[in-house]
Amino acid sequence: MAVEEQDGRQKLDKLIHIGELTSRITHDMRNPLTVIINYATMVKKNSKNKLDKKSLEQLALIEEEARKMYHQIEDVLNYVKLPPLKLQTHSLHDILKKVIERTQTSDDITIHLPKNNPQIVCDIDKLEIVFVNLISNAIEAMGKSGTITINATETKDYVTIEVEDSGLGISEGNLEKIFEPLFTTKTTGTGLGLASCKNIIERHCGTIYAKNNPTTFTIKLPKN
Repeated sequence: MAVEEQDGRQKLDKLIHIGELTSRITHDMRNPLTVIINYATMVKKNSKNKLDKKSLEQLALIEEEARKMYHQIEDVLNYVKLPPLKLQTHSLHDILKKVIERTQTSDDITIHLPKNNPQIVCDIDKLEIVFVNLISNAIEAMGKSGTITINATETKDYVTIEVEDSGLGISEGNLEKIFEPLFTTKTTGTGLGLASCKNIIERHCGTIYAKNNPTTFTIKLPKN
C-alpha cells in the first residue's frame, strides 16, 4: 500500500510539473501572438485601399490563424492556472456586455441579453472566460448566423443563467462528454474550453450543464 501511495504521489508531482511547464510555455507564446494579431489587423486596416485583394486575403488569413492559436493557448492557461478567486459583486449585464465586445460577431448574429439584471458574486475575469467560451461556441455551432438568447432567473439563494442558441444542437453521444478535458469535435480545438468553464463554475460553488432542443447551457451560481 505504501508503494502504491508513493507511486501516486510521484505521478501527481509529474502532473504538477507538466502543468507548470505548460503554463510557462503557453504564457511565453501568448505575447508574440498578440503582436502578430495586432500588426496584421493594423496593416490590413491601413492598407485597405493600397493592397490588392489577394494580399488583403493573406493578411486576413494570418490574423485568423493567429487568433485560433491565441484562443487555444488561452484554453490551456485557463485550465492549468488556478489562482485564488477575486470575488466581488457585478451585474450580469456588465459582464455580458464586456464579453460581447471581446467576441468576434457578425451582422448575422443577434444576441439577446436577459430582461432582468441580477447581481452576481464572482471573479469577473474568470466568469468572462466562461461566457466567451459559450458565446463563441454558439456562434460556431450556428454557422456564424443565428440568434443567441441569454436568460436569467433568481431566487433568494441562486442566480440561474441560460445561454441558448439556434444551432443544430449537440449529438446525444457527445452531450455527456463535452465537459471532459481534451474532448473535442473540432479539428483545431484543445478540448479544454468547456472543461475550463466547468472548473471555473465549480470553483464558484456552482453547476453547469447542457441540453438540446434548443441547445442551452445552464449555469447556476450561489448569491453568497
